[in-house]
Amino acid sequence: MVYLECYKKWAKDQKTGYYDTYKKSMYEVDAMVKHYKKALTNYWIYMVNEVKIKPQKEGADFQSRWLYAGTTYRRMIEPLDIAEHYNEKKRLSYETEGRSDHYILLEGWLKEAKEIERYATNLKKENVASILTIDSCFWAKVEEAIISCNLLKTEKYGVEEKVKKLKDFENYVWRLLTNYEVSPEIFLPESSFMKWWKDWKAYRKTLGITSPLHDFIESGTYVEYDGGVWSPPVNTQLV
Repeated sequence: MVYLECYKKWAKDQKTGYYDTYKKSMYEVDAMVKHYKKALTNYWIYMVNEVKIKPQKEGADFQSRWLYAGTTYRRMIEPLDIAEHYNEKKRLSYETEGRSDHYILLEGWLKEAKEIERYATNLKKENVASILTIDSCFWAKVEEAIISCNLLKTEKYGVEEKVKKLKDFENYVWRLLTNYEVSPEIFLPESSFMKWWKDWKAYRKTLGITSPLHDFIESGTYVEYDGGVWSPPVNTQLV
């Protein structure tokens, strides 16, 4: 995991970010990332299967540490699986067609142990520059939002449904931001998220709508977010 953490920092310096750097795989270092990713995935698939067969009998402290490690793994590695999925199967939804069962189980166990999640995110605001996005499927949602934006340009039917999905996605991102639950690297200039935002911003202009996320991005407030000094506004009206 240390190697991947270094890769994440390096990818930020490329102005692309962890997800998009791996998705493009333009550097020799990406091959090593794939190697470590495969080893970690095999290990955690094995561990999850072991827990399914014989649930842990160890104390609560051990279970907390085990699940915390599994959660860190999921949030670090699943975005890379998402990148591979959309490189190979652009039209198939990752969350419904491509997600591994071991990720689903790890996420489910975390939801059952809410106290672990609270412990893991106590200092998220102070450490926002290095946090892993809470929702390990965040980038899958970004990819689906990009697809919806592209369809708005080419298809004349189902417009209202697509616009609603995009508004829902925008509100989802805003909720993550207000809880300091998304990595600030999504605002890097070459990220897929900013690519989506550019297209969606142009389309939403024709709708004459505004939103907290629009003001947040266009005013450059994400710089304050990156520094952990941004205070979310109270009672903002969503899209």
